[in-house]
Amino acid sequence: MQESIRLDYLAAMGVVGWVPRYALPHAAFRIPPALPELPDAAVDAAQATESAPSTLAESVATRKAVASARAKIIVRPTKPEPVPAAVLTEPVAEPVAKPAPLESFYLQLWMAGPCALLIETPEPGLESASPGLRLLKDILRAVRLPQTPHLYADFHWPMNRNPQFDRSAGAASLALQAFMQGRLESEPVVSIGCFGTYPRLLLGPELDEQDLPYGREEALEHLPPAWFSPTLEILMQRSSSKAQLWQQLKRVMSRWQAAQ
Repeated sequence: MQESIRLDYLAAMGVVGWVPRYALPHAAFRIPPALPELPDAAVDAAQATESAPSTLAESVATRKAVASARAKIIVRPTKPEPVPAAVLTEPVAEPVAKPAPLESFYLQLWMAGPCALLIETPEPGLESASPGLRLLKDILRAVRLPQTPHLYADFHWPMNRNPQFDRSAGAASLALQAFMQGRLESEPVVSIGCFGTYPRLLLGPELDEQDLPYGREEALEHLPPAWFSPTLEILMQRSSSKAQLWQQLKRVMSRWQAAQ
C-alpha cells in the first residue's frame, strides 16, 4: 500500500499518533509520538515497586523505550511521488453522447419465387386490394417472376418498447441484417428487391437521402445481392422512377431467370 493512502486511512479513522510494529513496504520513517512526562512522584513510586510491577511501572518502562527508540531514528525527508506527464497534459475526456434513436418504421418480407422482396410500407402493410400490391404484381409480371407473391415475415422497429435498449440506426442495421439472414437461410433466394428508404439499412446505418442506392445492385454480406427502389407509393406517383426501375430490372433479372 502506498504511504499516502495508508496515511489517509489512518486520518479517516482518527489515528493521530502511531508506530508500526514491523517494517512496512514503501513506508516513510516515522518518529514515535511524544508521550507526556510523568510527575516525579509517579516515577519514584514506580521504581519503588520493582518487585511487583504495576501498571504505572510498565508505563514508565514504555516511555523509556520510546525515548530510546526516538534517539536512534534518523529522520530522512520524504520525496513527493512524481506525477506522470500524461496526467498533467491529458485533457479530461468528455462523456460520449448517446446515439440518437431512429424513428419507427415497418417492413414486410414477401417471397416471389427465387426473389425476396423487402418492402417499406405503413402498417398494416400491403392488403389484397391495395394499389401498392397491384403495382407490385405488375412489376413481377414484367420481369417474369410469380405474380402471386406471399407474405413471409414482417419487421417492426423498434423491436420492443423498452427505452433502455439501443434504438440508433446502427442497432437497427444489425437487427435487420440478422432478421434477413435468419429468414432466408434455408430459402433458394438469388436476389433481394428492396422498396423504400429503410431497407437501405442492409448496407449499413447511413440513411443519407442524397446517396440512396436506387438504380444499382449491391453485394451484401451473408445474403444474396440486393437491388433498391423507391417505395411503391413513390413509384405510383413518379413515372420517371418507374422507368429507372425498369432499366435496372432488365440488367438483374437474369439472376432469377437462371434459377427458375
